Amino acid sequence: MKIRILITIFIFYFVNSCAYKPLYKRTNSFHPHNVKIVIKSKDKYENNVSEMKLLLDEKLNSKNSKDSNLKLVVSINRNVSSMGINKDLSSDALMLIVEANYIFFDKKGELSSGKLRNTGSFNYTTNNYANIVSMEDTSKKLIRSLSSDLADLILSLSVRRKITP
Repeated sequence: MKIRILITIFIFYFVNSCAYKPLYKRTNSFHPHNVKIVIKSKDKYENNVSEMKLLLDEKLNSKNSKDSNLKLVVSINRNVSSMGINKDLSSDALMLIVEANYIFFDKKGELSSGKLRNTGSFNYTTNNYANIVSMEDTSKKLIRSLSSDLADLILSLSVRRKITP
């Protein structure tokens, strides 16, 4: 009987005296509040806007969050330029540049703003369908990378004033 009590006291003391502290928080500074996400793009009929909105919403908002005045506005610009490389006579290499300008607001005003940029390349051939598929695939990969980076920046945001949702 005494051994069981001593073992439970020892286990309780050992668990409470553990010095482990996680490097990153699981919750952000605006945890119970919902962030309204607005994505803007000049290109028409583009899947990048809905893809980025979906990925950001997945990372920033939880299902049981409250409505708030927190707002993230992201503007996406996509440029395609030639790299000037001919691999053979029927193909060329193009570079896709995706820029994301973002501003994060709360009730009092701007909390953070900045610009993220990512580049990728794809082969441009005489086959139009292959060109469209390779450009969309490269664009999708760049949007995923940018949205992940942007969500990490917003979640690790440290501001001097208190966030007022």
